[in-house]
Amino acid sequence: MNIYVVCGVGSGMTILSAFDSALKDAGCYNYNLIALSSIVPPGSKVSKVRRYKTPPEEYGHKLYVVKAEYRSEEVGKFIAAGIGWYQLEDGRGIFVEHEIKGETKIAVESEINLRIKNSLRDLATFRRIKFKESKIKSKIVLTQIKNHPTCVLVLAVYQSEGWE
Repeated sequence: MNIYVVCGVGSGMTILSAFDSALKDAGCYNYNLIALSSIVPPGSKVSKVRRYKTPPEEYGHKLYVVKAEYRSEEVGKFIAAGIGWYQLEDGRGIFVEHEIKGETKIAVESEINLRIKNSLRDLATFRRIKFKESKIKSKIVLTQIKNHPTCVLVLAVYQSEGWE
């Protein structure tokens, strides 16, 4: 299975429209998102891509994702969302997702990276998986809120499915 990690940033007149704008930026706004937890199936390949390619015939389909997302309208604050993952040689693994808001870019970036690392370490330990920090992979998106509600999101996209 190919799993694609994408990100988006959006703003709008409302928090909800900011979320939709971020989904558009990530290439996933014409789907119905189905949230998954944190397991990467054996044989999976996880790849970072800039944008998910939505075929026109999939409008309204279900899209299975692991999602990290933060929405806010607090002007001047920094917001970030991130997904980290850890995989074994056979492709199985774990995802973690975190969101954070803070006063400075450096503090927010540092804290989200620390949370991803610590969560992956814990999830590996719970599963008795040998953990090497150097094998961590992640995708983080961070922005400062200007004068409109803003959303940041990172999605690990598994697959789409129709309704039939």
